Amino acid sequence: MRTLSAIKWSIVAGLVVAVLGVLSIGFLGLGLYYLTYPIHYPLLGDIDTWQGADLFWPAIIVAGMLWSLCFPAAGLVDLGLARRGASRTIRVACYLAILWLGAGLIWLLVATGSGFRFAA
Repeated sequence: MRTLSAIKWSIVAGLVVAVLGVLSIGFLGLGLYYLTYPIHYPLLGDIDTWQGADLFWPAIIVAGMLWSLCFPAAGLVDLGLARRGASRTIRVACYLAILWLGAGLIWLLVATGSGFRFAA
């Protein structure tokens, strides 16, 4: 229970992002796609060239919602680093790296699991 209270703000941020993933009608997911472009472009190509099932809009909404899971994960890593005495700069850099890499991984999973065909 102490761990949950220590990462409560990461959990709150994750819940807010999950709600924003729906309320933004996909803009959050699309923004994450372009922020993580270097991760998935070599594998998937440009999003405008994807073909397949009519799941584009649901896929970008789901990507935005799933990104919320990265916040508690980043909070746990931050807590572990704080307990080991890491500097605030290192902790913030790791937190942001986890959020960015998590968004890229989520886009890879959502895109490959949605039945799209890629031109890349």
